[in-house]
Amino acid sequence: MKIIQIPANADYGGLPLHVLTLARGLRERGHQVEILSMSDGPMIKKFETDGFPVAIAPALGRKINANPLTWLRAGRFVRDTVAQRHPDLVHSHGPRAHLFAGLALRGNSFVPLVSTAHGSFTQFVLGHEQEFGGIHKRLRRLKYNSMDRLTGHLADRFIAVSEATGRDLIEHAGIPASKVKIVYNGIEEQNFAEQQLQELRQQLGCRPDSRLVVFVGRLAYHKGAGLFADAAAAVAQRLPDTRFVMVGEGPMEAELQRRSGATPLAERLIIAGRRADAVAIIAAADLFALPSLSEGLPLTLLEAAMCGRAVVASNTGGIPEIVRNGETGLLAPPGEARVLADIMEKLLANEEERETMGAAARQLWERRFRAEKMVKRVEELYIHTINSPI
Repeated sequence: MKIIQIPANADYGGLPLHVLTLARGLRERGHQVEILSMSDGPMIKKFETDGFPVAIAPALGRKINANPLTWLRAGRFVRDTVAQRHPDLVHSHGPRAHLFAGLALRGNSFVPLVSTAHGSFTQFVLGHEQEFGGIHKRLRRLKYNSMDRLTGHLADRFIAVSEATGRDLIEHAGIPASKVKIVYNGIEEQNFAEQQLQELRQQLGCRPDSRLVVFVGRLAYHKGAGLFADAAAAVAQRLPDTRFVMVGEGPMEAELQRRSGATPLAERLIIAGRRADAVAIIAAADLFALPSLSEGLPLTLLEAAMCGRAVVASNTGGIPEIVRNGETGLLAPPGEARVLADIMEKLLANEEERETMGAAARQLWERRFRAEKMVKRVEELYIHTINSPI
C-alpha cells in the first residue's frame, strides 16, 4: 500500500513521535509511507532523516491561523498533494489534520481516510477548564464536541488510542460505534546499560542512597506540571534525600524554575528542559509520576512501563488502562497534590513494592503496547477499510 500520514503538527511530542513509529513499522512491513505535516517543526528533520518523503502545509503554525485565506491555501495544498501522490489510503492524526484531510478527500471516494484521535475534545476541555468560565466554558464544550462530530463523520474509520477516548467519541461526539476502533499506542523497545543509568543519576544530583522521581511531559497546566511541583515540595520536606526531575518544555517553565529555587525544593528539583535522553532518565528513576488532568494514552507512561518503572498518575482518561491501580502503579484523583504526595511517599518508602509494580508494568507493555502490535493492528484496519468502506 501507499499511505500518506498527516500529523497535525511537527513539534516534539507524543503525536508526531507516534506517527514516526507507525511509519517505520509500516515500511518494515513493505508499505510505502509519505508524510504531509500540517505545520513545520523540529520533527520534520526526524522524518526526513528516517528517509520519508515530507511535504509541509503552508503557514498554519502550531495553532491554526485565523486568516481564511491561509485555511484556503492549506486546504488546496492538502487536496493537490493527495491528488499528485495517488495514495491507497490517507491517515490523519489530530483535529486539524482530520479536518483538512476530510475536506480534501470529499468527492474522492477512491481514497479512504482513517483518522486517529489521540484524545477527545471532551478530554481536552477537562484538562483546560481553568481557561474557561461560565458561558464561555459551555460554548467551548459545544464547539469542541462539534469538531469531534465533524471530523468523525469525515473519516471512513476512526482510531481511538484508548477505551476512554473511544467512549467519548461515541457518547459525546455522536460518532457511530461502527466507525470507532480501539488501537492502543505502541512504542519501540529501548535498552540502557546500568553504567549509563548510574552516570545519569549522578549528573542529576543523586547520591547512592537517594531516590529519584521523574516527570516527563509538556510543562503545562493540563499535564499536571504544577501539581507535580507541589507534591514534590511536600515529599521533599518529609524525605529530604529525594530528588525530582522534570523533563520537557512549556508555558509553565519559568514559574517552575522559580519554584525549584525555593525552600524546600532548592537543589532538589531540576527543570531539565527538553532532553534527547528522556527515556533513559525514566529508566534511571525510582518512580515515574504523571498527574495529568486529561489524557488520551500518554506515550511517557508506555515508556515508563517499557523501562519497568512503577508509576503514580492521575485517574483520568486512558491512564487507568496503563496504570492498573495496585498492580502496575498507583492512581491519584486528578488535581489532588496532597494525595499525590502521600502516594509518592508510600512507594518511595517501599522498594519491593516499586519493583513488583515495575515488573508488572513491563509485562503489560510486552503484551499490549509494543510498537509491532500497534502497527499490525493498524495495517489490518487499513486493509479492512479499503476492502469494506462504510
